[in-house]
Amino acid sequence: MSPFSRLRSVMGRWRSGMVASGGEGAGPPRPPSGTADAPGRHRGKGRGRFSEDGETGGISGTALDITEQRRIEDALRAQEERYRLVIEHLEDLIVRTDPDGRFDFVSPSYCRLVGIPEEELLGTHCLQLVHPDDRKASAAATRQLLLPPHVRQIEQRVETVAGWRWLQWVDRAVLDEAGQVQWVVAVGRDITERRQAEFDLLQREQLERGLLELSAVFLQRPELGMDHLINKALARMGQLTGTDRAYLFSAEVERRTFSNTHEWTAPGVAPMIDRLQNIPWDATPDSMKLLAAGSPVVIPRVAELAEDWAEKAFLESQGVRSLLILPVMQGENLTGFVGFDTVHSLREWSSAEIHFLQVFASLMVSAIEREQAYTDMVAARERETIGHLASGVAHDFNNLLGVIDANFFYLQQTLIHPGAEPEVAQILEETHSALGQAKVVTSGMLSLSRAGAFTGERVMLDAAITELARILRQVLPPETHLVLALEPELAVCSNRAFLQAALLNLVLNARDAMPDGGRLTIEAVGAARPCGGALTIGERESGRYALLRVADTGSGMETKILDRLFEPLFSTKAQRRGHGLGMFMVHEFVLRSGALLEVDSRVDEGSEFRLFLPAWAGDQAESGEFVGSDMPGAPCRLRVLVVDDDPRSRDSVRRLLEIDGIRVETAEDGAACLEWLRRDPDFDLVLSDVSMPHLDGVGLCQALLEAYPTLPVILMTGQAPTVFPREQIPGAPMVLRKPLDVQMLRAAIARLNLPGQ
Repeated sequence: MSPFSRLRSVMGRWRSGMVASGGEGAGPPRPPSGTADAPGRHRGKGRGRFSEDGETGGISGTALDITEQRRIEDALRAQEERYRLVIEHLEDLIVRTDPDGRFDFVSPSYCRLVGIPEEELLGTHCLQLVHPDDRKASAAATRQLLLPPHVRQIEQRVETVAGWRWLQWVDRAVLDEAGQVQWVVAVGRDITERRQAEFDLLQREQLERGLLELSAVFLQRPELGMDHLINKALARMGQLTGTDRAYLFSAEVERRTFSNTHEWTAPGVAPMIDRLQNIPWDATPDSMKLLAAGSPVVIPRVAELAEDWAEKAFLESQGVRSLLILPVMQGENLTGFVGFDTVHSLREWSSAEIHFLQVFASLMVSAIEREQAYTDMVAARERETIGHLASGVAHDFNNLLGVIDANFFYLQQTLIHPGAEPEVAQILEETHSALGQAKVVTSGMLSLSRAGAFTGERVMLDAAITELARILRQVLPPETHLVLALEPELAVCSNRAFLQAALLNLVLNARDAMPDGGRLTIEAVGAARPCGGALTIGERESGRYALLRVADTGSGMETKILDRLFEPLFSTKAQRRGHGLGMFMVHEFVLRSGALLEVDSRVDEGSEFRLFLPAWAGDQAESGEFVGSDMPGAPCRLRVLVVDDDPRSRDSVRRLLEIDGIRVETAEDGAACLEWLRRDPDFDLVLSDVSMPHLDGVGLCQALLEAYPTLPVILMTGQAPTVFPREQIPGAPMVLRKPLDVQMLRAAIARLNLPGQ
């Protein structure tokens, strides 16, 4: 019964109390005395009187003027209609409950909000629709109504047709004469938007504090490593955003794949990092398109995605319900992304949250890049130190090899003749192979001393590899089958000695991976394009490339080994076998030669190294370093002055020249050379070492150019060509690399076209 119905009932009882008793059958009402003709409304009641025989004895009754009563009733009805219209269109919520908290009256606006008709709400408890977490506070607030001023204010969540909404109530108790609560009248309004704004502001403040904390952490170098710092940052941001997973992915643009590198998960949430490795972009094409353009991906409800949306099945397989992904850019290139998702509930993402999380992603990327730069700097210093140490040792060893090599050639010429013992020839061949391997290794170690790229020379791959193969067949066990597939006349821009040293180390690495033998393939083909590998070293510039592929059928490598493969001094071999410089030398060759190296490896299946070398351009200038050619021996009518501070080196070079009938004199340094020439200038050529005390080869060239400008000079050095660039040496003489090859020496002398030839 509505309040208005109750009001009519009360008025009915009031009218009954105003009517007096009268005889039955009263006639029409009469106006009161003196007002018979006055307009108005009257009500009468009469009672008939009867005689003993049943005859009518008359009628007696009373009459009441109800005009005022009817006017009041009409006014009340009009007021009721106006009140009804106001209540129906009022936005505020109005309810009334009894002392037990059961609804006695609910406004239409409240019924519309909760989606329940009035007749179903009346008599139900007011806490029935309140959020369980808010019921205790609501019940406690009700007890405040017993205390003056009998008013309370409370905020609670109520279940509505639109989900949980925040309502603010102002309750006032209506007391009876005894001071007891008779009714509770409450007026409320929806404050969900305000509470959401307050929550967003609080969330923003928390994110700001979190970012400030992480900024301070990111500015410091991580003591426990970058991985620990990233995991810690993801955990912090995941907790601040109330998500279930936070993660970092790296993106491989050329291979068009992405991999999960770091992940944080809330308690009870299954990790996904092992499943999300090398995922093709085609698995999430729409998201990757947005990320590649530098835009975030926001998906509040995965279930509402269209069925033909490629990402839907991919995300649902991980249990993701809501998702936010932020791109990590380096310039205009996508290098990865940071993501947050929920699996237990839906999550809306405000623009402020997206902005702050983008700042977080930028901070983390900056920290990663700074740490990577520091790591690269330390690695560069480490490589430089190792290079200087290795090249210093190699330089001294190279001088010794020069003596050994020259004297070995002299012994070959002396011992190999018709009738010589076959075993002598075999010994000399084995010694020559070992000497060749030592020369290759030493040349590679010497190349480590250079801080930058070396000057490229024209290298014919088939010739360089075929020459090296004679050494490889000596170091490979019989169980290993060496297969060469070399495209003929394939020229690349590289350094012959350094390339052979890198290739030798790749072969030795393959040999150790096949202790029981196997198949080792070396292939060289032209016009190749990189295809991406599990590990990539170097960067591919524009231009044509040739492919040098080294593949084995050995044990392969695990990912953790592959990641450290090129670290200086890292080795998985036995302590007495591995020195950790072989693959480091390969790494340095790739970086300094402008090459690109791709590596793929599978455990128990083998490894493959794909080395992409810049092709030699037809109009490219030749290197200043003389590499020799197959030319006949020099004529014997020349007189040469050999200058070297090492007597063993002087004597070995002297023997090589004397084999061809050249007359040779020697000097221990540049000053001694000038003294020789001052006494006897009749020489056709000066053949001088570069590094010498008192007066080195460069200074000697300057002095000879001034004093004997027509006297040819050839320099010899065990150093890398960049240490003494030819164009910076007075007169720009030819420079021969030690240890000297007799054919190279003969060709250099023949190239001078000396008058005595």
